[in-house]
Amino acid sequence: MEQDRLPAEPLIPHRLRMKLIDWVKRPVQNSLRAETTVTEEWPLYNDGEVSSIICIELVAQAISALSTWRRGGAGPRIGLLVGIKEAEFSRSSVPVGTRLHIEINELSHVGDYAVFEGKVRSDSDSFCKIIIQVLEPEETLSDLKARERI
Repeated sequence: MEQDRLPAEPLIPHRLRMKLIDWVKRPVQNSLRAETTVTEEWPLYNDGEVSSIICIELVAQAISALSTWRRGGAGPRIGLLVGIKEAEFSRSSVPVGTRLHIEINELSHVGDYAVFEGKVRSDSDSFCKIIIQVLEPEETLSDLKARERI
């Protein structure tokens, strides 16, 4: 196993069918690469393929992994996908068994809000390029809900 390859599970809160990324590679302060293989257990599976819309979630999980890694692996926090500024899908679906490479780069970060560029590709195809907006509040989900009631 490569020294810069880490299992994704401790870095993301997702489990069971929603844990989509398998490995994290080359994390640095503002970018990260991840890898996974598409399976028939994934959401949006239909007849040997998954919808390319799943690429949005792959990028979001990579962002979650980077956030946890930045904090020294202290466990994932709640993060919210608050917008997709741009999305370009090169194919409508991804075949089961496809090995995917996810790359994220932080474009800007102000307080709890950040903008990332994400790309999802295989060795031979590009599937998605997106610019995604995320919010990672310091509060827990319970804190946010309680504040809404005020």
